[in-house]
Amino acid sequence: MNELTGTKCNNSLWTEQIQSFDQLVHEEEIKVEKTSGKKLGWIKGVLVPCLLSIWGVMLFLRMPWILGQAGILDSLVIIFISLFIVLITTFSLSAISTNGKVKGGGLYFIISRSIGPGFGASIGILLAFANTISAAMNTIGFATSLKSLLNSNKIHIIDGKVEFRIFGIVCIMIQSILCCIGMDREAEIQNALLVCIIIGIFNVIIGSFIGPTSLEARASGFTGLSMETFKKNWYSEYKPQKDVQQSFFTIFAVFFPSVTGIQAGANISGDLKDPSSSIPKGTLLSILITIISYIALIIVPGAVQLREASGDLNDYLNGTYLNCSIKNCTKGLYSDENLMQSISLWPISIYFGCFGATISTALTALISVPKLLQRMGQDEVYPLLKYLAKSYGSNQEPYRAHVLAMIISSSLLVIGELNEFGSLVATVYLSAYALLNLCAFHVAHFKPLGWRPSYKFFNKWLSLFGANICIIVMVFINMKMSVIIGCTICVLYKIAARKKYELNWGSSRQTQQIKNMIKNAYKTNTVQYHVKNYLLNVTVLSGNPQSRKKLVTLAHLITDNKNGLQMCVYAEKRSLTNEERKEHLDTGIQWLKNAGIDSLYIVLDNIELDVATDIAYTCGHGQLRSNIVLVGFKSDWLNCPIEDLQIFLNIFNVAKKNGIVTIMVRVSSIENQNFFIQDLKQSKKQEDEFPLKKKSNSKNQKHQKISDCFLKITDNDFSFINKKKEMHGTVDVWWLYNDGGLALIIAHILKSSSSWKNCKFRIFGVTDKEECLLKEKNKLIQLLTMYRLHFDYLDIILSADTDLTTMTYFTTLLEHANHKGNEFNDYKLNQDHVVKTLFLRDLIELHSLKSDLIILSTPRTNEEVNISFMCWLETITRGLPPCIIINGNTGPVFTANA
Repeated sequence: MNELTGTKCNNSLWTEQIQSFDQLVHEEEIKVEKTSGKKLGWIKGVLVPCLLSIWGVMLFLRMPWILGQAGILDSLVIIFISLFIVLITTFSLSAISTNGKVKGGGLYFIISRSIGPGFGASIGILLAFANTISAAMNTIGFATSLKSLLNSNKIHIIDGKVEFRIFGIVCIMIQSILCCIGMDREAEIQNALLVCIIIGIFNVIIGSFIGPTSLEARASGFTGLSMETFKKNWYSEYKPQKDVQQSFFTIFAVFFPSVTGIQAGANISGDLKDPSSSIPKGTLLSILITIISYIALIIVPGAVQLREASGDLNDYLNGTYLNCSIKNCTKGLYSDENLMQSISLWPISIYFGCFGATISTALTALISVPKLLQRMGQDEVYPLLKYLAKSYGSNQEPYRAHVLAMIISSSLLVIGELNEFGSLVATVYLSAYALLNLCAFHVAHFKPLGWRPSYKFFNKWLSLFGANICIIVMVFINMKMSVIIGCTICVLYKIAARKKYELNWGSSRQTQQIKNMIKNAYKTNTVQYHVKNYLLNVTVLSGNPQSRKKLVTLAHLITDNKNGLQMCVYAEKRSLTNEERKEHLDTGIQWLKNAGIDSLYIVLDNIELDVATDIAYTCGHGQLRSNIVLVGFKSDWLNCPIEDLQIFLNIFNVAKKNGIVTIMVRVSSIENQNFFIQDLKQSKKQEDEFPLKKKSNSKNQKHQKISDCFLKITDNDFSFINKKKEMHGTVDVWWLYNDGGLALIIAHILKSSSSWKNCKFRIFGVTDKEECLLKEKNKLIQLLTMYRLHFDYLDIILSADTDLTTMTYFTTLLEHANHKGNEFNDYKLNQDHVVKTLFLRDLIELHSLKSDLIILSTPRTNEEVNISFMCWLETITRGLPPCIIINGNTGPVFTANA
């Protein structure tokens, strides 16, 4: 069978194109990230790391204190609430991790690929910080346990604070070196540590059943199995410690980090043979095993050990060893850090079990942090982390990230204590679990076609409920810390969102946006139109947007603040290949994005511009259908091929047919300058062809300088349209013909923009009756008041006869048009209906020649737009400042009604 390239279809026989499934599998395997080194199965890669992470510093060192404060009942409630949270989170984790291949990066990778890089990156930073705290916290636990063992043997080498901290830093350095060696060696060490923990747990249970073997043990409050002791320990007795009154949630904050190791397997997902299968299986089994062990270590010690006892043999003999109100009791659940050793069968095994629990958890944390930072550096979400992405050796170890994790953990070890870390670690992990559950809910709720997890024991509403529980518990544990973490997530999210380019990972947020667009698109035909909700939906005949950037920017000014929909159209006469079309699309979309312009962009090939206008209209639906076509003035219309001019004129005719307004932008220029100069020199021979009324000499002299004026104005780059530059000039609106108020609304939009707000806006009207000047002006003022529009100046001007120079210029254009060919003779150019309006040229020149922008409405006609319109337009606008010319009308865009 042929190998399919997937890009081109050759003309081979159909039978030779039958796909090879072996080839398809090979292509998908190539897409999956490959890392060298030995891969781990679900037991070594997930079950063991999760067990060792969950069985941490709390297991032997803090469980008696938790039991003494909370009692058996509250302790079990704390365990089951923690179990509920981690179980729901594990279901979410399992569902997401079985929905495709999971690469290195743990929870960061899963969250970022599920709901986007912003949330993934923000929670990734917090998880890295929480794991470094966990490494420091467990190293403190290891050093504390070792100090206790040495003290029991009269050795006091790490009793001082300085010596203790130096020893802790050395331990972190050794653990970091072990992590740098690679996963294979570290896995062997973890197996040995796991055996020590299991032996220690069984020693506590066996020793509790055997009971006290000496009077000293009884003096310490060790009663052996006793229902009376069980009842005394059933309820909570919260007491202050270090001036802090303990409560249910302070104890919960201390305990919860001990069950946060469920992500240990996911954190090293890049080192697993089959992450999708291993993570659910190993994580759920580890939760079952550890929760059973925690329940056992609450119930069994709660039935054999009293809360307080003096530990003094004489007090026991005289019966006052429980009278702690008058003496300082150092034994019992409240105070004895070595209580687990006291009730176990072989006390030395508890020390080694404690060593195993603390060292293993610290190792797991020091492994996961560099992997997480390495993945974030590779993704380049935060530029500063890129330095940490570099890999070394055959196992691709991130040594730089290892060094950073070691430094941070050592610093935290110097400044922190166990209980101080508990609240921070608990709130960070709860926020991470809340976000993970929200991710699972989000992707399951919007359900893209790519959402096909192989793990089926999952419910999106349960995930949402779990996320809410995590947030509620966070607030109850420490509201201030929760607010700080929430704000930190928002800040980190904003930083990640400010990237110059968006990472496309197929997140569920993209699915949400797409489905919302589809949902709203169906509504466009049902939303009824009202003039108050008029939208300026502008189709810009831009070609490549970068080549007509000022035209595109003008459309953006008009449609900004979602005043309408903008669509740029690139129409190519020839056929484009798929590669060429994609290149045009990518280039145009990227330029629009970089320019900060919200616009759709389409590329049409094998088509003329007038047909493209028709297609662009039919692409719209309901209120999103195009109602304005924005086009630049065809500067070479006098000299271009007849076919090109006909296509340009057809744009107006197609727009009119579809009820679309055409807005044409013309900048001052010296196009066709030579033609004008030559023909104007011959114009004196035709001065008497039209019965014109002579004007005063001064006025004629002014208009005879018109050619000189436009020769000096050479602005050909739309410089009047600048989104960032603040304008201070004058904008004139010549509202001559009823365009429904479109000229006014465009002026209003410009005046409302930050770049044009300091300009002077003027509005002009024209009347042919002198006695109506004042009346028309008052009516215009009244109308603008009703429309709630403000202009800096307004006036009504009396019409006059057309100046000789203007008429001569127009007749010269007509002659040239008549010589272009028989095609245009079919239009039967009629001068009468346009000659009477040529005086507008003289009025506009007189009042607006020094303005910065002119907005001009043109007459409506039921006839097709032809070359006579171009002659009229050329005469009216030649040599003037930039003009926005409005042609056509589809109804009112303003109303005075509320």
